[in-house]
Formats: sequence, structure tokens, C-alpha cells
Amino acid sequence: MQMDLWENGPLPSTSVLIMGEVVQMHFTTVDYVIFALLLVASAGIGLFYAFSGGRQRTTQFLMADRSMSCLPVSLSLLATFQSAVAILGAPSEVYTFGTEYWFLGCSYFLGLLIPAHVFIPVFYRLRLSSAYEYLELRFNKTVRICGTATFIFQMVIYMGVVLYAPALALNAVTGFDLWGAVLAMGLVCTLYTALGGLKAVMWTDVFQTVVMFAGQLAVIVVGTSQAGGIAEVWRKAINGSRISGLDLNPNPLERHTFWTLGVGGVFLMLALYGVNQAQVQRYLSSRTEKEAVMSCYVVFPCQQVVLCLGCLMGLVMFARYGEDSPLDKGYVTTNDQMVLYFVMDVFRDLPGLPGLFVACLFSGALSTISSAFNSLATVTMEDLIKPHFPNMTESKATLLSKGLALGYGLVCLAMAYIASIMGSMLQAAFSIFGMVGGPLLGLFCLGMFFPWANPIGAVVGLVSGLVMAFWIGIGSFVMRMSVPTPAPALNATALPLFDNITTTVMNTTAKSAGVKALYSLSYMWYSAHNSATVVVVGLIVSLLTGIHMYGHVAHHYIAASPTSVTLQTSLLFSFLSSFMLEVITELYVLICFQNPAVRTCYIVFR
Repeated sequence: MQMDLWENGPLPSTSVLIMGEVVQMHFTTVDYVIFALLLVASAGIGLFYAFSGGRQRTTQFLMADRSMSCLPVSLSLLATFQSAVAILGAPSEVYTFGTEYWFLGCSYFLGLLIPAHVFIPVFYRLRLSSAYEYLELRFNKTVRICGTATFIFQMVIYMGVVLYAPALALNAVTGFDLWGAVLAMGLVCTLYTALGGLKAVMWTDVFQTVVMFAGQLAVIVVGTSQAGGIAEVWRKAINGSRISGLDLNPNPLERHTFWTLGVGGVFLMLALYGVNQAQVQRYLSSRTEKEAVMSCYVVFPCQQVVLCLGCLMGLVMFARYGEDSPLDKGYVTTNDQMVLYFVMDVFRDLPGLPGLFVACLFSGALSTISSAFNSLATVTMEDLIKPHFPNMTESKATLLSKGLALGYGLVCLAMAYIASIMGSMLQAAFSIFGMVGGPLLGLFCLGMFFPWANPIGAVVGLVSGLVMAFWIGIGSFVMRMSVPTPAPALNATALPLFDNITTTVMNTTAKSAGVKALYSLSYMWYSAHNSATVVVVGLIVSLLTGIHMYGHVAHHYIAASPTSVTLQTSLLFSFLSSFMLEVITELYVLICFQNPAVRTCYIVFR
């Protein structure tokens, strides 16, 4: 049954159906055409590079022949973790809780400056293909395999969810065929990744980034116009208490404060832009080290723009609906669906623009998934296969690499199916990405900045960090599921630019004390807490089992860089290491001493 739900104008070209309480809108032919063009263009780029010559017939197709310039590397860095989850999550976050989330942008400066001048020089001068090769040079093969296995686990779990979640939201709001969308994206992405390699992935990232910007800008411009202008949007946001001030509360149990976003976010950024293979691979594909460093500087303002777009879209949503959200009215069932409902509502009389936003949404998914495929194929080839088959011919290695990318694509589709039957556990699957990134960051920091750390300390530290991460993460999830709360839960995207970390969080801080208070730790501190755990445990175990100074990796690094910045690096990370220890100390003290008077005395003493 079709009904005119709109206050003015004729029945929109995007048709509307009411099914019970849930409102479902449908695409027009123009919308389907625009969405199809996205898939065709992405596949076309992959096919172009697949047949572009002999350069694609060696395993260097996984590294884009190390010939990429600064601009495509920068936009690919941006697109890799600007997923559909982020596009849906950030506006919902701002609509519900206000602009406090914007302070996350304060973490971008150090979160990109440190990788540019510390991690990139090490990886680039060693001419690595896999970031985990460094772990073997620094420690031994066991540590390398542990790091690789952890990364593979992280990405395999994650990529199915990031493919399924936007398709599920799209299906719920528009009736768009769920598995049709999943299969179309998965197969197209697998095609251009397996055939075209990293070069195809990066150039499609550039195209998809443009589509993402266009889709978000279109929603903001049209929505702002319909709301009465930007001044009216701002006025309603102020009256609705959605413009947040600077919250300097040091309590790590508070969900969002300046410290959790601006400081905790630095460690999340380091885990993604410093040591994540998907990003490291892009640095290493640059023509020169200078261009790799410049890509970090170029992506910084782009990240700020994307963050501002997400916040602004949330404010425009609030200006349109106020406190009467589509979720409260029962038009949608989750916050993720609310953004799509808003888009379909805004574009109800503009056929083609809903298709543009959906293209924007799935561009985010495609860029993230293709990066996962390529990085997984690279680490599997470099870390698990080549060491055991050193005499493999280049042609066989290239064929196997493309087969691995294809295989991971099929695994992604299988994980999407598993995600479809996970139900309430879907949010826990998202959290895994964030929980694993921190320990991997700690492992690399342990190797780079503590010369006395040994392989035993590295392995024990990594395992301890993972155990701590899953203990807190899963414990927090179970506690929230078992305790009813008056405030509705929110799918809050932890980092809209890189991590795609989505976790169910409460609006209020739990009052539990002692060990249980760890379960209320802000998700923005997970990376800092878990990486600090790896470093602390790794150093203690190394001291107990015998000091192990730098091995032959030092000779590799010095030979690659006679005028290296080792002194500057040491000074910078002496400070960073001290800060990490300070963070973990503060977390435990503030958690264990919940009495306000004790906490105040401690802070004054400090």
C-alpha cells in the first residue's frame, strides 16, 4: 500500500511503503542505474590495470610496482578506513549525543605525524613488502608468524561484517535486495582486486573517495536548504544542546571527553596509520620515501573535512527531526538505518540522488574490503608461503597471489553470511577490529623502541595484550547485554576515517568499582590500554628471561639510512613510552579509586 507521508508536494518519486510501524522507501530506475555505474566503473578500473602490461605479471602487482605518487596514496589512505559503517555511524552519533565527537580531530595531528617520521622511515628503508617482515628481522620468525596470524584473524572477521552491515541497513530502509547487494559488491571487489592488484585498488579508492564526498555533500546541501539555511541548522542545534563544549573530565570511564577522544584517539590512529598492513602497503607503494611521508600530511586535512562532513550531516538531521527521531517514532529499528531514512526523506523528490548516496555508502565498503583483500593476500604470500617455498618461480607466485586475493574474496562472502546470523553479536564482531589493533601496535613499539626486549617477551606481551583486550571488550559487551538501561544503545563509530570500529556503548558511565569498572572503560582507550599492556608485560618478561639487544635488523636499517633520524626517533618514543606507561597507570588508579575525594587528592598530588 502506498501512502503520501509528506507534508508538502506530491507523492515522491522514491515510493514509500508502511510495513507495520517501519517505513520502507524504494529506489527508482535512475537510482539503480547510478548504483550500477559505480560497480561497472570500479570493475573497469581493475580490468584496465589487469591488462595494462607485463608489470601486472609479477608479484609486484601487490605493491603497485612501488610507483605511486602522493595524491592517489593519500586518497587511498583516507578511503581505506572511511567505510560505510563510518558514513552511517558518525551522523547518528552527533544527532544523538552532540558534537563532542568532533574533538576526535585533535588526535589526527600526532596520529599522522608520528607514523610519518617514525614508522614510515623504518618500513620504507628496509624495502619491506609486509610490515610483519620487520618482526622477524627484529625478533624471530615465531614473532612474525604470531603478528601475521593476529592480523589475518582481525581482517577476516572484520571484512564480512563491513560488507553485510550497510547492505542490511539499505535493505531495511529501501527494500534493496540484501544478498543481491552483498554478492554484487563482494564479486566486483574480488574481481578488480585479484586482477588489478594494489594499483587497481588505489585508483578505485581515488574514484570512490570522490563519490563519497559527492554523496555526503549532496545530502548536506539539500538538507540544509530544506531546513532553512545553515544559520537555522546551527540555531536548532544550539537550542537542542547538540553543540558540545570542551569536557576536560579525566575519568577514563566517561565515554567521550577531550582526553578520551584527543589522547586515546592518538593510539587508535597509530594502530591504523602506523602499523596496519593495509596502510603500510600504501606507504611502501610510493615512488620515494618523501612522497610516502607527504601522503600522511596530505591526508590530514582530508580527514578533518570528512569528520566535519559527518558532524554537519548529524546537525542537519537534528534540524530536520529535532528530538522526534525516526527511531523513536518506529520508522526505523536501529540508528544505522536512521541515516539512510534521512537521506531517502531529504531526496524524496529528487530521483537519482538517493542512488548517489547509496553509491557513496558502498564506495566506503568497497574501498575498505578491497584493501583488506590485497593486504591479506600480501601478508599470506610474504609471511606464510614464500619463507617455506623460496625457490617458487615468479609466474607461479603471481598466480598464487591472485588466487589468494580471490580466495579471501570468497571468505569475505562467507563471513557476510555468518554476520547475518550473528544477531546481537554483530556489535561484538565490530569491536574485535579495535581490540586487536592495540596489541599489534604494542608489539611494534616494543620492537622499535626498547632494544632489550627479546622474542619471548614479545610473544608473551602480545598474548597478554590480546587476552586483556578480549577480556575487557567481551566482558563489557556481556555486562551491557545483561543490565537493562533506560537510555537507548547506539552504534557509535569509533573512528570514521580509518578503523571502522563500531561498538555498542551506553550514554552514562557505569558506577561499578574494582575490576568490573574495567568493563566500563571508554572504548577510545582500548588501543592505548592494550598496547601499553603489551609493552609493560613484554619488558618485564624480557628482563626475567635475559636481555636481547637488536639483531641484524640494526645493520639493515643503518645501511639503508646512513643519515638516519635514530636519535630523534629515540627521543620521541622515549616520551611516547613514558606517556603509555602514564596512561595505563592513570587508568588503573582512576578505576580502582572510584571515591571522588580519593581521586581528587591523587590528581592534585600528581
